[in-house]
Amino acid sequence: MRVTGEEIKRRLVDFARKWSLYEGSERAEAQTFLNELFDCYGADRQEVGALFEDAQQGRFLDLIWPRRCIVEMKRPSEAKRLEAHREQALSYWRNAADSAHNVPAPRFVVLCAFRRFEIWEPGAYPTEPRAQFDLVELPDRMDALMFLAAREPVFVASQEAVTRQAVSLMTGLYHQLGDRLAASPDVRRNFLLQAVWCLFAEDLGQLEGHLFTRIVDQLIKSPQRSSADDLGQLFHWLNRRGPRPPGGLYAETRYVNGGLFEDPAEVHLNKDDLLVLRLACEYDWRKVEPHIFGSLLQGTLGREAQHALGAHYTHEVDIQKVIKPSIVAPWHERIDAAQTHDAVRGLQHELMNYVVLDPACGSGNFLYTAYRELRRIERRLHHREREIRLAEGRKHSEQGALAAFFPLTNIVGLDIDAFAVALARVTLWMGHKLAVDELDLDEATLPLADLSGLRVADALRVSWPAASVIVGNPPFHGDRNLRGLLGDDYVAWLKQEFGCGVKDHCVYWFRRAHDHLRPGQRAGLVGTNSISQNRARSASLNYIVENGGVITDAVSTQPWPGEAVVEVAIANWIKQPDPLPEHFVLDEQAVDGIDTALRASTLPIADVPVLSANKGKAFQGVIPRGDGFVLTRDEGAQLRARSDADYQAVVRPYLGGKDIASTVGQQPSRFIVDFGVRPLEDAMRFPAALEIVRMRVKPARD
Repeated sequence: MRVTGEEIKRRLVDFARKWSLYEGSERAEAQTFLNELFDCYGADRQEVGALFEDAQQGRFLDLIWPRRCIVEMKRPSEAKRLEAHREQALSYWRNAADSAHNVPAPRFVVLCAFRRFEIWEPGAYPTEPRAQFDLVELPDRMDALMFLAAREPVFVASQEAVTRQAVSLMTGLYHQLGDRLAASPDVRRNFLLQAVWCLFAEDLGQLEGHLFTRIVDQLIKSPQRSSADDLGQLFHWLNRRGPRPPGGLYAETRYVNGGLFEDPAEVHLNKDDLLVLRLACEYDWRKVEPHIFGSLLQGTLGREAQHALGAHYTHEVDIQKVIKPSIVAPWHERIDAAQTHDAVRGLQHELMNYVVLDPACGSGNFLYTAYRELRRIERRLHHREREIRLAEGRKHSEQGALAAFFPLTNIVGLDIDAFAVALARVTLWMGHKLAVDELDLDEATLPLADLSGLRVADALRVSWPAASVIVGNPPFHGDRNLRGLLGDDYVAWLKQEFGCGVKDHCVYWFRRAHDHLRPGQRAGLVGTNSISQNRARSASLNYIVENGGVITDAVSTQPWPGEAVVEVAIANWIKQPDPLPEHFVLDEQAVDGIDTALRASTLPIADVPVLSANKGKAFQGVIPRGDGFVLTRDEGAQLRARSDADYQAVVRPYLGGKDIASTVGQQPSRFIVDFGVRPLEDAMRFPAALEIVRMRVKPARD
């Protein structure tokens, strides 16, 4: 059966999520990888005649589908070196033609290292690949491999590329307006959000007759007119209830509001500005991914310009590592188990009251994905109701007995950045319209839903709204950076409020999330991988498990896209589950249980009890928070010999593992400046040691 593009994309998201963590060899899993890839496109590899390990002049092709394609696989570690393997793959192609049997060489060559793809069409384009992309981009670039579904592939800019181009235009316009002081930053941001919604809405039929584009065209043709009047008037009408003018441009405008047009932006655009805006009108905004657009726009214009335009957004593949185990899989299991109409109606009642909270929502990436998946869950529930109806011989009904729609207002969030929250609302409004179109629903999308449930607030200082599930990726700031970022007073408040000392910023979200859950509820959060290590583990994952949490699905460590080079861990858990879960997944592999170090284990807490026999004999020792504290043997000896103070009290021998393991005498080879818990006034009694700290340590802390 022919598989729809929507189904292919959904399968590819799961496929990429599974294989993104694979670290093994080419030979071990290449055939499994390719069989599953074919299946994503609705093709059975054996039935279509694609062969593994086909011999060719003493060599073996990983896969050949006669006339269609050759696939050459490499291990994941070769993902950044695919260029080095091009000649091998192309030589297979050159030797694949069989003139004796009138069989031409396959049209396409795929060079793949699990995490990276190159697609060649060497007969027509012999010098460069038609497409190159990472595994996490595959759902977005699915058309490039459409020949696996016996359809013509399309090699065009991906939705991500189109989205980046659209962001570049709109942020360029924002900065142009700023350079000539056309409006205040707040008014410019309002104008940007209102214009973006109009561009999106007119391509999806919410703004009749491409009205926004027509107004821009008229402004370009009539320099005496002003966008502050014409576009400003459009924004006013979109904010206004009641009758419309009997004729003219605004006669067919609809009431939109939702808070978006509450302050209509009146900004005068010069000709250059209008030409940029007109170019933005040329894009097919149906192909712009709302969550990508919001993330990139926040990065460019958000508080402290957190990311440059070229920075990565969070790929859906990574978001699904939270959304699928914490939301999708539990709902699918319950829907598939429903056997009666009463059970289905009960599930719909629960779904209509199911609230998703992201307490660090940013521009709404996780919330957008969660909302879209919940609308698909809603459709699955409707299909289940119809199956039961038909099985009982009841009258067929296209709509079925479940007529209510999952409300967008059930999506709530918190973020300290006001612009990010405004973007999240626009992202979700776009998502609402896209979901209604995708599922072909008879559901109103105007006026825009009231999304006041997305609030500007410091999530650690305010109470959280009631929720059924908590998802997201809270800030990744390390514990050593908190004072510089948040200030001494804030850090002191964190210590007092949470009672666990100074930890990585995300740790406090894990604790607050678990405290906020009710028994049986789930959460899935991304954190720095320190949550499974040492001191941070005791304050986060250990705290969760010690207070009734069970970790059900996790990623132990993986790189996270973005400017900061950071390794993250992902933990999904249930609070006080009844009954206890039977299935656990760690790094996409089924395991018997997961401990707080995010290792496969049936013992839930990784830390072993302290051995009383070691008391007073074995301990961790000092961990210097900067290399500047460490002195050579000569430096330490000179300081300790000074007569202006008793430097032996603060300049101590520093014995490390290398000294113990590599010298017979096991004597310290260095010294360390150690003021302990002395206040500054006391430390000033040792001026030479304090000067070393000022010169070597303080610059790194500033």
